[in-house]
Amino acid sequence: MANTTFSLQHTLPRLPVPSLKESCAVYLQSLKPLLTPEAYIEAEKKVIDFATGPLGKSLQQRLLDIEATSPYNWLEDNFWLKKAYLEWREPLMVNSNWYILGKNDPNTPPSLLSNRPPAGVFTHFQIHRAAHLTVRCLDYKEIIEKEAIPVEKIKGRPQCMWQHSRIFALTRIPMYHCDSIVQYDISVSRHIVVFVRDQVYRVPVYIQTEKGWRHMTLAEMERALFAVVHHVLRLKEADRQAPIGLLSSWDRDQWTVARNHLLALDPINQATSREIESALFALCLDDYTNGYDSKSRSQMGFCGHLGLGGAGHNRWYDKSFTLAVENSGQAIVMGEHSPCDALLVSYVWDHMLDVPCPEPFDASRVEPIMTEGEAAHLLQWRSDAFINTCLENAQKAANETLAFSDSYVEIFDVFGTDWIKKVARVSPDAFLQMVLQISYFRAHKKITPTYETGSTRKYLHGRTDTIRTCSIDSKKLCEGWDDPTLDAHAKYKLLQTATTSHSKYTRLASEGRACDRHLMVLRLLNADHQILSPTTGKLEPAPMHPMFEDPIYRASQTWRLSTSGLQAGLRLMGTGFGAVVPDGYGINYMAAPGLVKFGIECKRVPETLTAEQFGKTIRQTLLDLKHVCEQINPPSGQAKM
Repeated sequence: MANTTFSLQHTLPRLPVPSLKESCAVYLQSLKPLLTPEAYIEAEKKVIDFATGPLGKSLQQRLLDIEATSPYNWLEDNFWLKKAYLEWREPLMVNSNWYILGKNDPNTPPSLLSNRPPAGVFTHFQIHRAAHLTVRCLDYKEIIEKEAIPVEKIKGRPQCMWQHSRIFALTRIPMYHCDSIVQYDISVSRHIVVFVRDQVYRVPVYIQTEKGWRHMTLAEMERALFAVVHHVLRLKEADRQAPIGLLSSWDRDQWTVARNHLLALDPINQATSREIESALFALCLDDYTNGYDSKSRSQMGFCGHLGLGGAGHNRWYDKSFTLAVENSGQAIVMGEHSPCDALLVSYVWDHMLDVPCPEPFDASRVEPIMTEGEAAHLLQWRSDAFINTCLENAQKAANETLAFSDSYVEIFDVFGTDWIKKVARVSPDAFLQMVLQISYFRAHKKITPTYETGSTRKYLHGRTDTIRTCSIDSKKLCEGWDDPTLDAHAKYKLLQTATTSHSKYTRLASEGRACDRHLMVLRLLNADHQILSPTTGKLEPAPMHPMFEDPIYRASQTWRLSTSGLQAGLRLMGTGFGAVVPDGYGINYMAAPGLVKFGIECKRVPETLTAEQFGKTIRQTLLDLKHVCEQINPPSGQAKM
C-alpha cells in the first residue's frame, strides 16, 4: 500500500544545529572570492575568535536549548518565518509575492490571442476557462484532504510534505511590527472570493447533498461566475464598493494602520474581511489583457489588473493562493510567500493546467443580461475620508512600485537539462548557476555574492537554506571564460571545477549545514544576550561580536543575484520574484529537458541592465558554453576536438 501524503512525517529527522566551528569555516571559505588577502586575514581573526571564544560558545548553547524545546524545527518555529517574511515591512507586491504564468489553453479561440479584447470587456471563454481551472484546483485541494499525494522522495529519502497543508485557506494579516498568518480548516471552508473590477464576491463552491458535500461541477461553477460578471456589469456607480484590495499592495505598516481603522469603523468591514481570509483561495477576473509577450504578462503577474487606473488593482496580495484570468483567457497564479514555497504551489498549477478546457470555445463578449435564478453575493465595505486618503496614497505607492520594477521572461529553447547531462556532463543546476555567474560578470565586470535556494525538506518542517554560489572556483571561471589565451579544454576544466564546488555546497545546504541561517540566528541571539559584568557582577547586555559588525558580514549577504530553481514546468511559461536589493536581479528559472525559462526582475536604476538585456546576456552565455562544451564532448556523430 502506498504511503499517504503525511504518513511518513513522524519518520523525518529534525533539522540539526550545525557545529559552530563548521559554520564559521563555511562562512570563511565563502569570503575568499570577495576579499583581498589582507582583508581576508582581518576577517579571519574575528571569525576564529567567535568560533572559539566564550560568547560564540554561549550563543551556540542557547540555540541548542532552543532546539531541544522546539516542537518541530528550531529555525522555522522560532526565527525564519518572522525574520524572513512577517517582520518585513516592504509591500508584498513585487518585493515578496511570486507569480507563475500558465500555458495558454490549446482550445483558446484564435481571435483572443491575435487581437487583445477591448478593455472593460469580459469574454465567454474567459469565464469558461476560469470555471474549469477553479474546478481543477478544487480537485487538487481534495487530493490533499484525502492525503493522496504520494510522499516525495529523493534518493529514497522521504521529503517533508507539511507545506502541502499550507496552500489553501490561508491569509497573511498585516499587524504592527510583525504580521501574522490565519489559517482555516480546508474541510470546513467551502467558498472562494472572486475579484471583479475591484469588487469582492463570495462564491460558495460546495453543494450539500444526501451523501455529504461535493464541489461544484464545471457547469455549476460557470453559472456562478457568470452571475458575478452579470452583476458587476449591471452595478450602479452608487453601489460600487471602494477598491479596498488596493491597500494590500501598500507597505505593511501603512496597510496595518488602514486595516485597523477599517475594522474598527464598522462590523460590516469585519465580516467582509473574515470572508476573504477564510476563503479557500481568490479568483480574479480581469476585464483586461495586459499583453501577450513575457514582459507584459510578468508585469501583470507582479502588479495586478493594470486597466483600472494604476497598479495593485483587483487583487488581495495577502491571500496565499490567487488565480487570475484575463479576458483573453490567459491565466496566472500568484501567491504570498510566507506560508509555503512556490515549488509546492507550482504542482497545484501544473495539475490545473493538465486538462484542457472542454467545449464550448466562445470568444464573444459577455453582455449584462442576468438570467432567471442568478444570484451574486457582493461583499460590502464601509469607508470614510481616512480610508479614501489611504487609497489615494496606496495608489501612488503602487504606481511607484510598478514604475521602479522591470521584469521579463527569457525562454531559451536551444537545449535543456538533457543536453547538459549528455554533453556538458555536469550537474544541470550547477551549470545554470555558473551561467548566471558568467552573465553577471560580463554585464558588470565583477563578481557578486549570490543566493540560491537550497531545499532542506529532508527534515521535519524544513524549508530552505542558502547556497552561496559565488566561490573561488566560480570567480576563476568568470575571469577565465572570456580570456582569449585560454583554449576550450582550459575553459571546460574551469567549468567542471566550478560546478563540482557548487554541487558540494548544495549538498551541504540540503543537509542543513550551510552557514547563513545558523549565523543569522546566532546574531539575533547576540542582540539580546546577557553576561555578568566583570566589574559590577551584575547582568548587562553582551556586546555584539565584531564578526557580526564587520562590514563583510553584511556585504557577503548583499544578494545582487538572488536566484531559485523551480520544477521543469512544461505547462508553466515563466515565474518570478523581486530582486532583494535595488541594484540586483531576482531570477527564478525552470529547467526542462529541452529548454530553460528564466524569470527576471530588477529595478530601473543605472547600476543594472534592463531585465530583457540581462535575459539576452544569459542567452548568449548559454550559447557560448554550448560551443565550448561541444568541442570537448561532441554530440553523437561529430568529431572530438
